[in-house]
Amino acid sequence: AKMAAATPAGAQPMIPITLLSGFLGAGKTTLLRQILQNKGGYKVAVVVNDVAKVNIDSKLVRERTGPTDGDLADCMELQNGCACCNASDELLQSIQQLLRLAQRRGYAYDRIIIELSGVAEPKNIRREFVEATQSEHVVMKQTQLQTMVTVVDSPAFSSLYASREDIQDRPDLCKEEGEETEADSERKVVDLLVEQIECADFVVLNKTDLLDGDQNEVLRGTVGTINPTAAVLSCEWGKVPLETVMGPPQGGSWVANADDEDDLREAVRVAKELSKKRKGPEEGAASGVEEGHGHGGHGHSHGHSHSHAEGAQEDCGQCVIEKDRQETTSAARRFGISSFVYSARLPFHPKRLMKVIMHLPVKVDPQTGQLVDKWDFPGRPDEKEVEGEGAVMRKIIRSKGFVWVANQHRSAQYWSHAGHYFELRSLGLWWCATALDNWPDGGGGGGGPPPPPPPL
Repeated sequence: AKMAAATPAGAQPMIPITLLSGFLGAGKTTLLRQILQNKGGYKVAVVVNDVAKVNIDSKLVRERTGPTDGDLADCMELQNGCACCNASDELLQSIQQLLRLAQRRGYAYDRIIIELSGVAEPKNIRREFVEATQSEHVVMKQTQLQTMVTVVDSPAFSSLYASREDIQDRPDLCKEEGEETEADSERKVVDLLVEQIECADFVVLNKTDLLDGDQNEVLRGTVGTINPTAAVLSCEWGKVPLETVMGPPQGGSWVANADDEDDLREAVRVAKELSKKRKGPEEGAASGVEEGHGHGGHGHSHGHSHSHAEGAQEDCGQCVIEKDRQETTSAARRFGISSFVYSARLPFHPKRLMKVIMHLPVKVDPQTGQLVDKWDFPGRPDEKEVEGEGAVMRKIIRSKGFVWVANQHRSAQYWSHAGHYFELRSLGLWWCATALDNWPDGGGGGGGPPPPPPPL
């Protein structure tokens, strides 16, 4: 059976789209090449997006997909920049050209795979697809964004997370050697890295053969805690189950259809659920979240069971994914990597909140604008124990959430922290401070939006 999106009877099947994210050098092209070499008869189209003026990646795809023209994946390449910036319209145009090509040749794709550039922001790409759907773009009448996959360079993860640099200061993460195109982004490396991990159904930890056992477990536990709803897969040379790129997320796709607030609400929900399970009597067996998104461990419970033909179990991609989920949870427990939710119906005192923020490793020299704090990723063998007031704040790997500040009652603030990166900015008015006629139901009593989640 083809791994395509569910479609109402009689309707034209929607062609699912997979997005591949990750920094240059993480292994996106290697993973894509593995998938195309072993795609098992699926009709695949590929859009390759790179900041470089000459798209080397697309040439690799064309050369490696098979010995005959009939086995070649149809490929379009973006030449004018990052898909989330000036080439967003070109991305939809490229998909439209592929659809026309398939129509002329008399077949339909089972899936379209889009390889993003190293500097592409997956949330922006997702937003482009949402807006295209809302505007009834012709492409979205035949396709749907279904799966988001992020490839992580495992040996480089901790150094990237502890980095102080902007993306524009790290050309090795976004452009091929010898290319003159510059990445025009002042985002911090760690900020984009975290977005890539959090905005994913599958996180592929590539090059794990270059780490030892404990390093792999710390990495798996950390990534699984940053995004507890994703399937975290370890691999070498991009060799992952076909279902990772060619199939839908287990339990259905919610990431592809979410927005930033949905991401945060889901993180809060899962963190609360995992916290309850850690405290419960079944702590030794608990390894997932509540039914509905297919993120549980222990076998294939929660309605996602399947059977194997005799002798075929060893090669089952779904079993590999479930096994990785269980190992991710076990690694987090072993190394004490956990998450919790702080919530209160009282606002933060601004001066006291600022005092807490000052304990984060994000202080900047006002004269030079350079970070003055030193911070290394927790869990390193040579890590020195930090003592004194606020020491615990330096052990926080990631924090985010909505913040209510006492001197800004009407404004909802968004808190985001990872490594040396910190941001506290206004998101707009709380719902309770918003005029009813600006509510989604127009103030007609249709239930309205739920209250915003507490800080995380």
